[in-house]
Amino acid sequence: MNMSKYSTALATARRNKPNKLPRRMAREMEASKSTKQARGRLVRRDAGVKELLTELAVVLLQAGVTPKHFAELAKQAFVEAAGTLSKFSNGKINRSRVAVMTGLSRVEVKRLLTGRVALTGSLPAQQSRGERVISGWMSDHRFLDSRGRPQRLPIAGARVSFASLVKKFGGDVPHRAVLEELRRLRVVRQIGSSLELDERRQLLSGPAAASLSALIPALIDGIRLAVKAASGGPAPLIHRLTLKARDVVELAVLEERATVGITSLLEGLKGSLQGASDGKKHSLTVTAFVIERAINNRRSG
Repeated sequence: MNMSKYSTALATARRNKPNKLPRRMAREMEASKSTKQARGRLVRRDAGVKELLTELAVVLLQAGVTPKHFAELAKQAFVEAAGTLSKFSNGKINRSRVAVMTGLSRVEVKRLLTGRVALTGSLPAQQSRGERVISGWMSDHRFLDSRGRPQRLPIAGARVSFASLVKKFGGDVPHRAVLEELRRLRVVRQIGSSLELDERRQLLSGPAAASLSALIPALIDGIRLAVKAASGGPAPLIHRLTLKARDVVELAVLEERATVGITSLLEGLKGSLQGASDGKKHSLTVTAFVIERAINNRRSG
């Protein structure tokens, strides 16, 4: 209902029956207020999730994970999580409830629960365009030399060129856009007007994948803390400290001293609290991060 109508009706109601608002109007106003509050909570939730995914996407893109493949992995993860919450007394998963919780069809739920999921790299559509271009360069006979190795290609102009390679394997993007990405990843060398694939750096996602592997356990620990708190457990044991610096020199000094201090703290905890570990089935993990942020609040390292 329009708020101006509420104001007029409210004024009329006060004249006729002081301090008494028609019940129906009061219920509508309360419902409108609750709807706005719920919408605000959803907006804040989505903003937080988007911020998390944006940071994660930086690593995933460099590790060769495309949005399409991430979506497939995400669907599988959501179905598995819903499955743990939707079991019958005999331990079997209630697929209908999983479909309700996830919004997926029962057919899709069945496919994902039975493990019929495309694995990483098995489908070209799940690879980045750069990976598809390199894969084609290394496998298509038209782009191989007499020894079966990726041949040096002119950037454009010839029938067999980098431009024709991108047109065949890269989709509807200009070859120069793909070239800039491969240059950034340092997997091609330009020699005059030709390009050569650097076979020593064929794996685009190597360093990023290693970085992601080191990050995942810490992310999982943090998420488990949040889940525990959301389910009525104690407040998450997360402690954060922000140290301010006047300039980048002082920032570097603070980072070094914090890293040394944390390393000493963790080693001290291990020495004082950890005895013989034989036969112990439970564990406690202490994770510490040192994150450098520039003044403009953008990631600087």
